[in-house]
Amino acid sequence: MGHALSRLLIAFLMLVSCSGALGAPDGQTLAGWSVQGLAEPKLRMELLRNDVLQAPAELRDLAARTRAALMSASGVAVFTYVVILLLAGIGVEWLFWTYAFSPLRAIQSSLPASPRQALRLALRRLALLVSGVVLFTVTAIGASAAFSWPTGVQELVVAVALLVLVLRLAWILIATVLAPGRARLRLVPVANESARWLAAAAMTVVCLLALGSFVPSLMERLGGAAHAAGALRLATATAAALLLIITAFAFFKRARGPGFPRSFVLALLVVMVYGIWLMYGRATIAAIVAIVIALQIGLRELVFFFWPDESDRVLPSIVLSAARFVVVLLGLGAGALVVEAPVLALAAAESPMVRFVLRLIGVATLALLTHVVWITVRTAIDQRLSRIRPFDPLHHRPDESSRLLTLLPLLRVTAAVLLTVMLVLSSLWALGIEITPVLAGAGVVGLAVGFGAQALVRDVIAGIFYLAEDAFRIGEYIEAGGNTKGMVERITLRTVALRHHNGPLHFVPYGALGTVRNTSRDWVVFKFNLPLPIDADSEKIRKLIKQVGEEMLADPEVGPLLMETLKGKLYRVDPGVKVFRCKFRTAPGRQFDVRAQAYKRIEAALKKMELRFADGRLPVLTSA
Repeated sequence: MGHALSRLLIAFLMLVSCSGALGAPDGQTLAGWSVQGLAEPKLRMELLRNDVLQAPAELRDLAARTRAALMSASGVAVFTYVVILLLAGIGVEWLFWTYAFSPLRAIQSSLPASPRQALRLALRRLALLVSGVVLFTVTAIGASAAFSWPTGVQELVVAVALLVLVLRLAWILIATVLAPGRARLRLVPVANESARWLAAAAMTVVCLLALGSFVPSLMERLGGAAHAAGALRLATATAAALLLIITAFAFFKRARGPGFPRSFVLALLVVMVYGIWLMYGRATIAAIVAIVIALQIGLRELVFFFWPDESDRVLPSIVLSAARFVVVLLGLGAGALVVEAPVLALAAAESPMVRFVLRLIGVATLALLTHVVWITVRTAIDQRLSRIRPFDPLHHRPDESSRLLTLLPLLRVTAAVLLTVMLVLSSLWALGIEITPVLAGAGVVGLAVGFGAQALVRDVIAGIFYLAEDAFRIGEYIEAGGNTKGMVERITLRTVALRHHNGPLHFVPYGALGTVRNTSRDWVVFKFNLPLPIDADSEKIRKLIKQVGEEMLADPEVGPLLMETLKGKLYRVDPGVKVFRCKFRTAPGRQFDVRAQAYKRIEAALKKMELRFADGRLPVLTSA
């Protein structure tokens, strides 16, 4: 977060510097440009000083003229017309609410179960409230055309109506987002005790900025009080800046983990915008950039507020990426409107710089789409992998989960490579670079690399076929064509990592595997011999082994390991020895545990029969 904020602040300063440099004459030196840049703030400070000194006299004169105008016959008529306009607007809005109040009350009485449901209800409530305010304003302004106004009065009425519209819309939006006193309807992660104070601070700032925008213009055009208007702008801007700084330090604490304090960053943005306005008298572009930066800082926390479930991260990640891109685009659009840039003319212009900028916007769009696809693929794979428990051959058999555990990491790497290549090629094409020679050159280079690295190509292709044929998975024990064997721990695009049962880890290229023997797949039939004396009753021994197998199958610990019970029969007769062959079927990796149990139980049963193992040349415990 700290590095991102630093980059954003640097970009902000560069933008402000570039906006000032656009007005510098060609060939201006840095020293000359600096002197010229300091001259304008100095003149601006002198103008503000004159405004503050001359504002009281102008305000007294303006107040006297206003009182005289209101006491005149035309003033009474204007006051009556204004009352009529207000009554007309209130009447139309009242008529609207006679039909819309029931849906509004139903929405307000609903208790959302999640932030997303609260957002849907808030949008419906916002649509109804905004519709009523807009109807009131349109009716009041439209009805003003039916009266004959003195010079400049209609302009005053329209400005006042717009001021009321701005204030009412601001309060509706603030009340909808912060929902003071109704935590379940709140659309931002703000504590209950802070929501009411934050709403009051936000509404106060809006009132100050609205007054500093509408009233001074009317004072200049209608009252001729330019100095009073300038002083009012200075007072409202200073008060709004101070209140924003106090709000930043009071309500925005330090972010979790390492990083720059958000309160300091937000306060610094406010100070920079206010300083630019104070020195140059215009800071709309700087304010737009500051708003974009502030939104970028809080977007992640805001978006994930609507998805509090830790298991769901695909959709919020996509929404976050799209929201960041949309915020930047809206900032660029607002900046274009402020500077009155001829967007359509620029789009049709033949200027190389304009075409390059438009192509850069296309590349940014491609990057956003690629980022969204990558987040979708990566998050889906990571979530699926998090639900797969690590493979333990001693407790469960390989299944489809082990198959996914093998393929999903490779799919993630492959998707990253493909998306990167596609983004690079698409970006070159969007920038106007012909990609056909690039593809042809890449083909030639690839052919040369293929001839020079035949072993590498062989390993990659062999690995693709091994994985496609599901020859082995993570956690399975395999034996390669040579002497290499072990449990599969990791699979890459070129090699497989095998952990030998003695501990060493072997990295074997796919091309060197050859024939693969997988001893962990499905089941294992294990056989062992029992050498008994020549005079042992073969039928009794068979039944004894069968009884031992039934006891093992009924055992709650051993029984689940058996897929086929223990059986035995006479296998061979040697001089002085009868050899009985025993076998059972179990899950891979559990045959040694089952065999130990079988030896233990058979030995105990033979002791009860007072029968000992034969003393022949064959070993007592042999496997085949």
